[in-house]
Amino acid sequence: MTMVRWKLVNQLGCRYTYGYVTKSRRIALKLEKTHATDAFCIAGSTDQKRVAPLKLEQVRRNDRSLQKFYDAKYEDTRTGEVVSGQDLNCGRRTRNTNLNTENLHKHRGPKISAGRVSIRRSRYPYRPKDTVVYGGKEYLVKGVQNKGAYIKLAGLDKPVKTGDVSIRRYGRGFRVV
Repeated sequence: MTMVRWKLVNQLGCRYTYGYVTKSRRIALKLEKTHATDAFCIAGSTDQKRVAPLKLEQVRRNDRSLQKFYDAKYEDTRTGEVVSGQDLNCGRRTRNTNLNTENLHKHRGPKISAGRVSIRRSRYPYRPKDTVVYGGKEYLVKGVQNKGAYIKLAGLDKPVKTGDVSIRRYGRGFRVV
């Protein structure tokens, strides 16, 4: 990287700086440490008006997992809460990663619900992180229920029929947060 760096600086004719210069400039301006603030200081800015940085989130375009496993639910005898079977395991599958784990299998109370396997047969028109319009407001899709007939929206308690919403923006690829 050292050789490539000087080649880039010489060919592009740009300036370079070091971390201690950026840090001292940031402290003098009394700014918090973020990537956007460091870029502001590297550019030599002092009191210009700043805009909020653009934050992007990358969302996979295709979830190739067609089969999902939902673990059984048990009552924890210590607290009385309902937890998954993996939370109260004996450590047999992960024994080699941490040898000091406790056998929590003895704290399993009665089984509340059985584990199940769900196989997705088709792709649904609405997927998580899509933006939809429902009742004149924009909502983010959290999940699909009942083989695509209902969708769960962020901020609403009950599921909504898919016919009652319209798509505003698909959430695949890069998405502005």
